[in-house]
Amino acid sequence: MVCSVNKEYKYIFFSFSFFLILLLFQFYLTVGNVYASKLSAEQSKIKILKEQIKTELNELKKIETKISNIKASQKSTVKSLIIVYSSMSPKKAAAILPHVNRQLAIYILSHMNPKAASSIISRMKTKSAVFFTNSIAGK
Repeated sequence: MVCSVNKEYKYIFFSFSFFLILLLFQFYLTVGNVYASKLSAEQSKIKILKEQIKTELNELKKIETKISNIKASQKSTVKSLIIVYSSMSPKKAAAILPHVNRQLAIYILSHMNPKAASSIISRMKTKSAVFFTNSIAGK
């Protein structure tokens, strides 16, 4: 009888151990599936973010192209203004340039032939001549 009870306990213990191993395996599979699911969700988010970055980079490239075209156009316009002011009489240019946007006037004067620029600056009022001279010198 002792032997029979011992065998039953061993059988129960073995069955219980097997059941626990199955539960642990099931738990392991569930945790693995949850992790895989989260990983897949994160990978999807990363893919979406990569696409957004690509789209934004393309937009930035388009904007850079537009800015480059605008700068080229402005540079061409300013070159034309340099020619216009260089062709103008120094007295007339000296009367107009102090009233033009200061940065533009500085750019025009600093990119002119030095002889033409000096003729214009020499005919300006002292205050304007000092301002443009200092600005061109970078002071």
